[in-house]
Amino acid sequence: MTALAITMRHSIRSRFNPPASVWLTLIVFALFALVVPRFATVGNMENLLRVASILCIVACGQAIVLILGGIEFSFGSSVALASIMTVLTLPELGVAGGFATGGAVILLIGALNGALIGRFDLPPFLVTLGMLMAVAGLAATLAGGLPIDAPLTDAFTWPARGRVAGVPVPIIAAALSIIALYGLLTHTHIGRLWYLVGANPEAARLSGIKTRITVFAGYLVASGFCALASVILTSRVGSGQPSLAPNLPFETIAACAIGGIPLSGGQGRASQVVCGVLIIAMMNNAVVLLNLPVAYQQLMMAGVILGAVVLQKMSGPILITWQLLARRRAAR
Repeated sequence: MTALAITMRHSIRSRFNPPASVWLTLIVFALFALVVPRFATVGNMENLLRVASILCIVACGQAIVLILGGIEFSFGSSVALASIMTVLTLPELGVAGGFATGGAVILLIGALNGALIGRFDLPPFLVTLGMLMAVAGLAATLAGGLPIDAPLTDAFTWPARGRVAGVPVPIIAAALSIIALYGLLTHTHIGRLWYLVGANPEAARLSGIKTRITVFAGYLVASGFCALASVILTSRVGSGQPSLAPNLPFETIAACAIGGIPLSGGQGRASQVVCGVLIIAMMNNAVVLLNLPVAYQQLMMAGVILGAVVLQKMSGPILITWQLLARRRAAR
């Protein structure tokens, strides 16, 4: 075997390094396909992806924040406030203006979080948790604690129920969000800075990186993903609700953690977001198809999170052993 052939074989094998979350996703899908009736049907897969689209879009924003070494708890209350502002401004601004107003509110919240965390070096946990409470209180005050119905015109419901070339709009939006996240993390300067700041903020600052602007940009971009999700979710429920999506931030954190993105910062990929979201979506879908109590869903979630952590810990030594064996075979 020539040296070039040996090099090519080693390159191909070294590139075939799927994260542990990919294997976990395949295992969960195979298990549910065998056990749950109608799980693997085309209709159910489309419904699963449609329902998971909101989580996927917001999880893209959460992934950026986690890579930065932060955390975002205010996504849920931000979506609720955006839905209320959208419905309140619909009569004056129209559908497009209403959705734009709701999105602008979320961008403002993200900018405020980024400024407080980046400029004043405040703990992300406390800042976003406090923002969650403040925004939730504002949403409840504006709505009077009750949902505000919106006029269900075709234009208003299109983001949630429309199709483009036969594909549901929410699924397209989720796919574009993943592509955007991948592009930001791998092909932009700011994406590389997010990794550096998340891995070691002090070293990044000493090396000349403007950490304050980098953190601010991260939270602002993350809020942009949340704003997109708010349009689809508001269109889906057809009203402004002060208690809309209260568990959304925790579900996005769980999705990222299950996918293998550590909470310590400096690491994370778009593919891991996809895997984490799919695992949660498949579990929720299986619970519905099997008509199980909600408690089973929580137990399954806990089991998958623990399984993902164990698999990620085991995958390191196993992968190193596999690569050493591959190199020895290539050298023969």
